[in-house]
This record gives sequence, structure tokens and C-alpha cells, in this order.
Amino acid sequence: MQSGATRLTDSTTTPPPPLPATQPTPIASWLHTVALFVLLTLTTLFGRLRASGAHLHPTALARHYATTMLLEWVLLALVLAGIHSRRAFLATALRNRATTLAQSFSLGVAVYLCGLVAIAIVSLALLKTPLAQHRNEAFVLAMLPRTRFEFLLWFGVSLSAGICEELIFRGYLLQQLIAWTRRPALAIVLAAALFGSVHLYEGLGAILPLAALAIVYGFVVQRLHGDLRAVIVAHTLQDFLVGLLGLARPFLERTHHLP
Repeated sequence: MQSGATRLTDSTTTPPPPLPATQPTPIASWLHTVALFVLLTLTTLFGRLRASGAHLHPTALARHYATTMLLEWVLLALVLAGIHSRRAFLATALRNRATTLAQSFSLGVAVYLCGLVAIAIVSLALLKTPLAQHRNEAFVLAMLPRTRFEFLLWFGVSLSAGICEELIFRGYLLQQLIAWTRRPALAIVLAAALFGSVHLYEGLGAILPLAALAIVYGFVVQRLHGDLRAVIVAHTLQDFLVGLLGLARPFLERTHHLP
């Protein structure tokens, strides 16, 4: 009787064996990812040439904004076309039930503020380095909206960048790099370096601050198990609020010698 009780106690107190850890798997082929790297390089170079034209001809800003939005969505479509399970990818990124839309928006505002701090810290650290002299601020400021219609288009550009770039960099590329490296922290840094590099047209000095911003976004996404809604809000706010500098354009024209 006692031995039976002992066996019963052992069976109820012994924990079950742990389940084997599931390793992340690539969501697309390596060839598709390499093709994306090539496309990002080409679009960065093309964007620099196209933006240089808009810099010389301010009246072309509306066309520049419209083309930018189109390129963002075309690039996202090409990325989605190569994903093995698009429905699962989009469900994780945009329909994650861990947080409500209101919570995602509030968290996005907080992430935006954290991103500003990261940019400020890295930018201040670079002030004493030669990289501080390699920021194309006049070029960036020349791209800011001037009219109400341009502000409306600018919001479209900001929203398109928030959605498309987050799905590409913190969605697709981050998952691919985690699957390849098996090290989430390393994958976040690599994806952030790529994100900063595609903004080369803003100058070498802008790459590290933007990479720091991307690291913040990457860790937030990893913490939220792939939910991108908060970083989409943060990214959209980041870009749109930069456009508000256009309201100070008369002053900036005098201080930065804008056309």
C-alpha cells in the first residue's frame, strides 16, 4: 500500500520532459534574400540620383514623393512574393493579438521617443569625429514639403515608409537573419546596419544614428514576438514629424543655403 502511494506521488511530482526547442527557419530562399540585397543597393543609388534632381528642381517634389511611395510598395510586393507563407508572415506582423491597436499606438509613441534618444546619443558621440562633417543636411532639408498638398503627400510617404520598410527590415530581413545566425541580437545589429546603409544618400554621418534607431526597433519587435504595429507607428511618426521642419524653411534657407 505504501509502495503504491510512493509510485503515485512520484508520478505526480515528476515534471514532464522538456519539449525540444524549435529552431527558427528561413521564411524565404537564400537566393531571394540575395536578390533583395541587390535591389536595395540599386534603389538606394537610383534614389540618390532621383533626389538630386528634385533638389535642383523644387517644383518636382510632388512627383518625387509619388514615385517614392510607388517604389516602396513595389519593393514590398517583391519581398512578399518570395515568402513561403505570406499569410502567416502578415498575421504575425500585423494581426498579432498580444496587444490591441490602441496599445500598439501608445507603445509606438514610446518607441518613437526612445528612437529619438538613440539618434541623439549617437549623433552627439559623432560630433568629435570626421563623420560629423559628412551629413547632407542641406539636401535632406531641401526635400521637405512646402505646400499643403505636399504635406498631404508627405504623410503618404511617411506611412508608406513605416509600413513597407518595417515589413522588409524588421519583418522579412530580421527573421531571415535570425534563422541564419541563430543569434537574435546579432541579427538585429546586422539588419540595423543594412537599414542605415540604404540611407547613404543622407551622408555617411547619418548611417550610424539611423542604425541605432533601427536597433531600438529591432529589439522592440523581438520583444513583441514579431508584432510590427508599434514600430510602424514609430517609424511613421519619425518621418512625418521630420517633415514639419518644412514650416521653418524660411529660416533654414538662410542658415543652410537651400535653393
